[in-house]
Amino acid sequence: MVTKDDEEAVIENSRSVAFRNLPPVPKGAESQGCIVLFYQYKEPVWTKKEHKKAIKKIISLGEELNITGRGRVAPEGVNCTLSGKPEDVRNFCYGLREWNPLFEETDFKLTDFIPNNKVFKSLSIRKTEELVAYGLAGEKAPSLEKFSGTHLEAEDYHNAMKDKDTVVVDVRNAYESAIGSFKPPEGGAELIDPKMRNSIEFPKWLNDPKTQEKLNGKKVLMYCTGGIRCERATALLNQMTTVNPDLNVKGVYHMRGGIERYVKTFPKGGFWNGKNYLFDRRMEQVPGTKGDDVVEKEVDSKCSVCRRKWTAYRGKFKCSQSLCGVPVIVCPDCDSFGLKNAEKLNCELCKQGYRAPTAGPNLMELKRKAESIVVHKQDDITDASSPRQAKKAKKEGGGASHHPDRLFLARLPLTISKSKLIEVLVGSDSNGGDNDKIKRVHWLADKNSGAFYGSCIVQVISADIAKQIMDTNKASGIKLDKKKIRISYASVKEGEVWPPKDHAEKEFPPVGR
Repeated sequence: MVTKDDEEAVIENSRSVAFRNLPPVPKGAESQGCIVLFYQYKEPVWTKKEHKKAIKKIISLGEELNITGRGRVAPEGVNCTLSGKPEDVRNFCYGLREWNPLFEETDFKLTDFIPNNKVFKSLSIRKTEELVAYGLAGEKAPSLEKFSGTHLEAEDYHNAMKDKDTVVVDVRNAYESAIGSFKPPEGGAELIDPKMRNSIEFPKWLNDPKTQEKLNGKKVLMYCTGGIRCERATALLNQMTTVNPDLNVKGVYHMRGGIERYVKTFPKGGFWNGKNYLFDRRMEQVPGTKGDDVVEKEVDSKCSVCRRKWTAYRGKFKCSQSLCGVPVIVCPDCDSFGLKNAEKLNCELCKQGYRAPTAGPNLMELKRKAESIVVHKQDDITDASSPRQAKKAKKEGGGASHHPDRLFLARLPLTISKSKLIEVLVGSDSNGGDNDKIKRVHWLADKNSGAFYGSCIVQVISADIAKQIMDTNKASGIKLDKKKIRISYASVKEGEVWPPKDHAEKEFPPVGR
């Protein structure tokens, strides 16, 4: 059934610009400001020399085009919020793509018609070891290639919130959530607020048995401002479910472009309530056509001093408690008190006496175990279909060693989808849909956990098509997410019934029971 919110969706606004041209400068926006939010992870990480070169390039390109704003550049990638004239901002993005093809896959989130007094005044690019302060830098970082959650476009995320067997996790800090969050529809998903003062508390929250009890058996949707925090967050959860047989979720997903893109896709708000806290001079973002009075009614935040309702962070007031220091809301009437009595200001969590979980996971051990499990499962299934095993099958069976129209694929990224697989094997049809050369895709899963481990069987419409794919793979290799996958003919197995009786064509591989 189509809902009112669905009818309001502006689908084009939900589309990523990755591998696409950036939208042209709108008429009338030329003399105003433009803000771009973007991040890009790099796997494997940049070397020290490459890291230094990336910082130098971003600064020089920014200075050349009069770009202002803030950015972090780590060995694992880039995270920036920048501003400038609309044409200059777009040229900056194209300049990054020209410098390094890695940025072709970057989702540059552009906002035009920004008042000139709301753009940044200077450019500050910092050298860091981690893009988001989860405490997952370097060797501790969960691989995004192997474990990152599945991206959903804004309208698909919207629809996923209608599912009652779903939990929605806000991976932002509590002070951000205080002025705005999702409110799933009645009978739909459950919203979970981790109550974090800062991102470094997230691994501890996720490791807490009470948290895992809430997630178990559910589809997990995560969200944040622009998407970057969800990348590592979803990967960490997928690592945990790989290692812990008692933690089973029905998939881990996050929204491409985050809240920033959702409120553009649903200009009347959709399931979003209140304001989206921003880390630039705009301070917050609201749905484009939702009235200010409606937005104000949706927010319950209060002034830290007088406790009357107030919904805006102004004045850079901070919580005075040791090891906290997060932003607090102070209304204009209490502004002078806040300036003179900074030691008396407390955030909402400190007022409540809330203490976050303290026991974090052993990140190195977790990573080693998870990657070992994935690699062993891939190798086991690959070995079973290796040329040596095929020869053995032929010798013992005396017949054909493989199916001429059936291919075995291994070392697939855990973020694979049927559409992406078809695209790299045979391309899409003229209408952009699935190519009919692929007859069937059967995702392979572990017999005990039911989880996908990076392999599948693909049946094509003819032996000629299978041979074309094999020839391409032999000549140049076939890559997914810049990683070569293994392709061989599927071996004949005595007494095999294929596809299995319980087979159903699915866009995404299984995530476990």
